[in-house]
Amino acid sequence: MLKSDLKVPSSNSLSTFIPFLRTKDKHYKICWDTILGYFVHAAYNKSLLKIELDGFKDSCEQRFSEILDEPGFWSEIEAMYFEKEELFKISPELLMFKATKGEIDPNSEKLGDTLIELLNGFSLSSSQNSNLNILAKEIKANFDTFNDSTKVKQPVNKNKISYLPYLTSHFQQDLKFLNSRPNYLVTQFPAFIKLYSFLYVSQMALNIRDWKGGEPSHKPCFFIVDNERASRERTQVQRYGHAQLVEYLEYLFPYLVMNEALQDKGNTKPLWHLAKAIRDDKESLDDLNLFAQKFCDARSKYFLTPPPVEKQNDTDNAIEQMLKLSLRQFEKKNGTLKEYNQTAVKGVLNTICAPFIQKRGQAGQVLTFNQDYIVLLTNLAIGESEKLRLHELIKAFESRGIYFDKQSQQNLVNFYERMGIVERMSDSGDAVYVKKTV
Repeated sequence: MLKSDLKVPSSNSLSTFIPFLRTKDKHYKICWDTILGYFVHAAYNKSLLKIELDGFKDSCEQRFSEILDEPGFWSEIEAMYFEKEELFKISPELLMFKATKGEIDPNSEKLGDTLIELLNGFSLSSSQNSNLNILAKEIKANFDTFNDSTKVKQPVNKNKISYLPYLTSHFQQDLKFLNSRPNYLVTQFPAFIKLYSFLYVSQMALNIRDWKGGEPSHKPCFFIVDNERASRERTQVQRYGHAQLVEYLEYLFPYLVMNEALQDKGNTKPLWHLAKAIRDDKESLDDLNLFAQKFCDARSKYFLTPPPVEKQNDTDNAIEQMLKLSLRQFEKKNGTLKEYNQTAVKGVLNTICAPFIQKRGQAGQVLTFNQDYIVLLTNLAIGESEKLRLHELIKAFESRGIYFDKQSQQNLVNFYERMGIVERMSDSGDAVYVKKTV
């Protein structure tokens, strides 16, 4: 698992698990529409389109000129589907036109690659045309003529290990659920990728230090509904909400960079998997002990004070020492690279986390869900079932890394009742059912 020849990297760079995580402000200027189009090409296992939207429109005009008795009717079709966003409501796959080949900015591509890491080789089947009108069917059929030969050329790595297997499972399950409802998917796709971008990065941050425990599990991350009051007395929200997330984001870049430095390029496994694979291996222990001193010497200019390097007696401690050395470069009191890690943390907070953060007076910054996200999340959690008991629904939220305290749970019930999707079998809380809206 370790590189056969461990060398100290000349710079801190990251290309695995969260390739979006970088250390300059310019890297966080993104376009969510581009990210969506780029992700869609991978989700449907297609290559990026080479034809621009205008070229596709010309092709559709030609197609309709051959089948329409009144050529002038094309102007009506053009106004109906191409002058607004109606074209993208025909099929989720048409969203690929938001990211045609050669027109994708590097920052949006990196965030798209981060979502593809979570996809982990899973792909969706082509959306069905059965519910489309005759005009939409012709446009989709024309799109398919461009799309039929755009299968991804690179074989999927079946041996790749997700950093967060539990979240990958939910991601795949939720995508499959949405894909079976293409009209709903098209309307919710932008919110869906923002939601899972946040869940992936937040749960990675909350799990990154717990690598000795083996495969990760969902960690408490508390939210409130955006229309309820926050206060300092809500200890779970204060202790395990925004403040906790900011604290743990500090470890993401240093730890992932070191994890990558210890492994062969193209075959980087999660940190927790690496630790398990080399545990109690004498040769790996010797290599790590030797590498620690090499790393310390080579990166000495980035330490304000010389860090302690000791010979370790087991691989877990040796990995821990390497992670501390990597982190020390970026620490406020011990390293000269602190501004770079702070840029990465702020970049994540201002892009991926921004839709889920609000400032609430004396309570400070809190993590929130607005009602649109609550409805989407509820539908995803209920999935193919018709309804779930309230406590089952809360557990489904938590399994995705979304926690609500008792006050927020009651607020959710009130919201569901206003929507008319609550069934009460009795006055008991165990008999409260919530139905999905799709």
